[in-house]
Amino acid sequence: MTGHGQASSRHGEVAIDVEIRTVNNRFLKVSAKVSDYASSIEPQLESIVRDYLKRGSVTISVRISHVGRNNAATVNQQTLESYLTQSQSVASKLGITLQYQLGDLLMLPGVLETTKESEDDALLDSVRQTVKDALDDLQSMRKKEGAAMAAQFIASLNQIDVHKQSIESRAPLVVAEYRTKLEQRLRTSLATLGHETTEIDLLRETLIHADRCDISEEITRLNSHLAQFRDLIGTEESQGRRLDFLIQELFRETNTIGSKANDSQISQWVVSIKTTIEQIRELVQNVE
Repeated sequence: MTGHGQASSRHGEVAIDVEIRTVNNRFLKVSAKVSDYASSIEPQLESIVRDYLKRGSVTISVRISHVGRNNAATVNQQTLESYLTQSQSVASKLGITLQYQLGDLLMLPGVLETTKESEDDALLDSVRQTVKDALDDLQSMRKKEGAAMAAQFIASLNQIDVHKQSIESRAPLVVAEYRTKLEQRLRTSLATLGHETTEIDLLRETLIHADRCDISEEITRLNSHLAQFRDLIGTEESQGRRLDFLIQELFRETNTIGSKANDSQISQWVVSIKTTIEQIRELVQNVE
């Protein structure tokens, strides 16, 4: 599920700001960007995230800065002299004259250094707690979205139920209409040959058709899958993968009903159900 969480804290003169963003993913993938002051904690972040989330692409940003004082930079003279020596040597070999400004030299990597805050245990504990606070904030947002998604799921499932009930009511009529049409065709065809249609012939053909287009088992399984889907929506634990599976089963049973029913009206309801299932499938991708 997509989401956003953030949290801030203070540790002495150090300010800690954490921002977490999540987007949909079938698996859990964590990427982190941590300030140098607490870089050693980066490998621990995925473990912390796994206590809260089961799947999704998670991006964590941990920014640490000083508050109330300037963190002055110093010039690393040894590095600067090394740059100058090597550049002058190259210039001499090429027979060119060096032209540079001090500001350009100070921008070279490693020339300016800032004093790095020591990674004491108390600071790292504060970072860990702030990350957890940001995850709590993320979960709070996701719960609100989850409640809205659950309402949408219920509305979609109710819509499927309406079409399913229409199919159940229509199914027996399909056999009766087939018998009537078959009888009319047989009487017309046999009349030209001087024969009469026997009831046993009609009954045999009608039973064969009834068995071929019987969808009672598919309806039963469809009811079961819908009931399981509703039950999973109401659980507290992550159910994204099980909902994915049920979506596949709902589509399979609906598709079979459309194939076996052999009726234009039922086919229309089947198309409506499959359309709703696809809408649910897209929504399920947001479920952890």
